[in-house]
Amino acid sequence: MAREKIGRPLYMEPNSKQSQTLELWLEDVQSYIYKVTGPLMKHARFHFDRSQFIYSRKNKKSFEELSIIFLNKFPVNYRVGFQLEIWHPQIRQIKESFMHEILNRESYLCSIILTTKDFSSRDPDREFVKGYPVRDYRDLFMAGDALTQTLQYELVPLCDRFSTIEHMDSFFESKPDWTLDSCSGGNICTDLIVAGLNRKRDLATRYEQLKKGIQQRIETRLMHPDSRQLLMLCYEAIR
Repeated sequence: MAREKIGRPLYMEPNSKQSQTLELWLEDVQSYIYKVTGPLMKHARFHFDRSQFIYSRKNKKSFEELSIIFLNKFPVNYRVGFQLEIWHPQIRQIKESFMHEILNRESYLCSIILTTKDFSSRDPDREFVKGYPVRDYRDLFMAGDALTQTLQYELVPLCDRFSTIEHMDSFFESKPDWTLDSCSGGNICTDLIVAGLNRKRDLATRYEQLKKGIQQRIETRLMHPDSRQLLMLCYEAIR
């Protein structure tokens, strides 16, 4: 049985009348991405679920799940990205206590959620990328190289640093704008919860810092006003 091509049969270059036949199949892209990421993630003790293209790892006090995402993105035709979720039972329990009215997605309860754009773009012309575009073999090799470097030098070390509440608190203390820059209300609540659990950073001071940072990002339309309300609910639940 013939295999289905990725995306559309032709790719039209911007401002060009020339078309180019795609060189790749979906299976080719997935197979190569697994080939270049599999050994690295196995060495870091991640297990691979081929049916969902998910790497996962369980530590003593945390669980990490990395989903590799493949999207049709015409006219680019294919885009490879990822989403990382880090889970801590203590943080989940606290979030359940004040998020019960807005829980329409399980991922809201995870401790940290990050996507491709939250890591270095490895492209001097762009501050961040939402995914790696793939149309031909050259694109695929470049995407594989960028992805493996991100996993090896940024994502896996970050997972290691977030393996315990104490390590997370130390990280947040050294990078006070990190959760704010992720523009994720859930990540910001985790920052505050960790401060309360580890009791090294002053909870009230951190709350005011985060509230001010959220307000600044609301004014520049980087965050939704609901994030401010979410932080207030979090603070009321743990103070």
